[in-house]
Amino acid sequence: MQPTVTIISPAYNQERYVAQCIESALGQTYPHWEQIFVDDGSTDGTRDVIARYRDPRIRLIALPHRGLGALVESYNAALAGARGALVAILEGDDAWPPDKLERQVPTFANPRTFLSWGRGALIDAEGRPMRVMTTMKGVNGEARVDAAAAFHRLTRENFFIPSVTVMVRRSALDAIGGFRQTGSSLFVDLPTWLWLTLRGNGDAVFLDAELGIYRHHAAGTSTDKAAQMRLEHLRVVLAVEAEAGPEAMARVGWDIRSRRRALARGGLVKGKLDLAAGRHAEAYACYREALVDGVDVGPRVRALRGMVSARARQLLRRWVRS
Repeated sequence: MQPTVTIISPAYNQERYVAQCIESALGQTYPHWEQIFVDDGSTDGTRDVIARYRDPRIRLIALPHRGLGALVESYNAALAGARGALVAILEGDDAWPPDKLERQVPTFANPRTFLSWGRGALIDAEGRPMRVMTTMKGVNGEARVDAAAAFHRLTRENFFIPSVTVMVRRSALDAIGGFRQTGSSLFVDLPTWLWLTLRGNGDAVFLDAELGIYRHHAAGTSTDKAAQMRLEHLRVVLAVEAEAGPEAMARVGWDIRSRRRALARGGLVKGKLDLAAGRHAEAYACYREALVDGVDVGPRVRALRGMVSARARQLLRRWVRS
């Protein structure tokens, strides 16, 4: 018997796009799915659009508006009512190609697979193609990444992107208590993937195929909060580390060098943002910390370049003012 996929679709004021989201689910060549919308108190016609669809596989959970800080509650409200053995993410302003589920479900026939993801197509507000989104360049066909290796990479970059391509085994989510928002006020994907890879065994599987269509528009969370989300990455990692404890971290080979790599990445991100904002002294300090924390040549070189750039711009500004 083929497994059912539960599609979790958080939505907030997405009247303009939500019909396209639903149509992309209805257009799937794999028929065994259910779609659970969790609406966070939309003030436009989002709920009305969803209600027009009479397909029994589509359900709506209507919640009062609570914002991004309570995003995990929305995800877990959907998970609590889910009937599927597999869970996929499809936000209300995104979409899927018709063969997404048909391509992805078979990866879970291998019992070691706890998560899979693939390439994403980035589109603008009008649906025009922008670029391909992938962090797994050069892969042909399929690539498997074991849980411990995935955890270490996730501490430096969320490479399970875009989330519209991700599918997860339900039992793996249940084992970590559902979706998590540890250390973040903006997102659930990175904290959840960190916990999955920290606590789980087996592999995450990348498919070299377009498995999601991610919409970039002015009202999108990732557009509005991009800098804050980048800054929160290190905060999430350190919060997971603190909550998990030394024993759990040791099981995935986490050591002082691993921590320094994460800290260096965080310093580089903060330094770049400070430099762009004209906070040259703060940028210099961040890059200097990244240089000290860095254990790999690449990040240390970027830190040195950042220090030189921050100091040069600081001196230039003083010269102009004088």
